[in-house]
Amino acid sequence: MNQSRFADRLNFLESEQVMEVDFSDLTFDTSAMVDEFYDMVEHGIEVRDNRKWYFLVNYRNTRIFELAWIRFAQRGKRVNLASSLGSVRYAVREEVGQTIESSARRENFDPNLFSSREEAVAEIERMKSAAADA
Repeated sequence: MNQSRFADRLNFLESEQVMEVDFSDLTFDTSAMVDEFYDMVEHGIEVRDNRKWYFLVNYRNTRIFELAWIRFAQRGKRVNLASSLGSVRYAVREEVGQTIESSARRENFDPNLFSSREEAVAEIERMKSAAADA
């Protein structure tokens, strides 16, 4: 696989079992761009033996054009179902947050939207604790 132009936007914190995704300041305007990003995510997971991760996602100043939303939602859902132990999102723009919340209601999942990275990390720690207690 060729090195993606987005490679520096994905960070696996192996010891913490966290995959950090940085969508900050990106504008997803085509399905091809969405596919390029998610292909890179899936490849990163694959080379780590397809282990599951807590997803920590930075949405600061992210824009997703209407033409790309369907593909963005499809690919995100696919990755979450296959590889996520839990997902948290932070610094989500209002219109993006509204779309995520609408999808969450429709598909019955917790949108886990937080104002800051610190709040999102604290939620991952809560998720880990709950999983350990189960």
